Amino acid sequence: MAVLAIDIGNTRMGLGLFRNGVAEDPAVRLTHAELDGELPKTLQTLWEKANCQGADAEEDCEIIVASVVPEVSRRVLAVARDTLDKKPRQAGQDFPVPLKTMLRDESTVGVDRLLGALAAYVNTQVACAIVSVGSALVVDCIDQEGIFRGGAIAPGLAMSAKALHEYAAQLPAASLTPPDQPFGRFTQEAINVGLYVGARGAVRELLERYATALGGWPHVVATGGDALTLLQDLQLVDSFIPDLVLQGAALAWEHYQRSQMQA
Repeated sequence: MAVLAIDIGNTRMGLGLFRNGVAEDPAVRLTHAELDGELPKTLQTLWEKANCQGADAEEDCEIIVASVVPEVSRRVLAVARDTLDKKPRQAGQDFPVPLKTMLRDESTVGVDRLLGALAAYVNTQVACAIVSVGSALVVDCIDQEGIFRGGAIAPGLAMSAKALHEYAAQLPAASLTPPDQPFGRFTQEAINVGLYVGARGAVRELLERYATALGGWPHVVATGGDALTLLQDLQLVDSFIPDLVLQGAALAWEHYQRSQMQA
């Protein structure tokens, strides 16, 4: 079975083709502004590549959507349905994410966090910390038994920079250039140093706390559009997997299909 997975984040979306939970190629990334122009062409290209088109299609194909932006999700679902003549299925709504949790209220957690944790655990089979660096900085944890413990959410780099610029009268917009030394020699450079060092310090502190709670250091997986920019030289990170949520969406659907066949 081929799965065309779509991950809709706050500023970007990713699209990837998977078979048996493995990506065929690196994901395609689009901004929300490209939804109407580029999305139909990208969907058609991936669908044809999977040989999911028409009577000669070689295998069953599904479109699986993971979204944390309801308004954009509705538009993407409509474009996908109109372009490919097939109804997409939404992870967490049309089928569950096969993950046990320790959460007080599972309805409040973003499906992207659960899917990322699922993919990280399937890949490693050990306790994991998942560091997602995008619009928000999210550090989650799944333990040795594959139970999602929860995590922490903080503003991402761009969000933090925007807040400083908008709420402090004399602070300029940050360039978000990774600092090459610890001292900000002018205001914009000082903001860059503060944002990067602050975010990296938060990640390090959270990982240390998770290691203490777990009784051992977890495998650390980094993902998200800004992960390499922020963390590429941080030795605490074991793996960079940019398509983690997409892979989780494909894995969740394949698990659901197997469970339905066995029922």
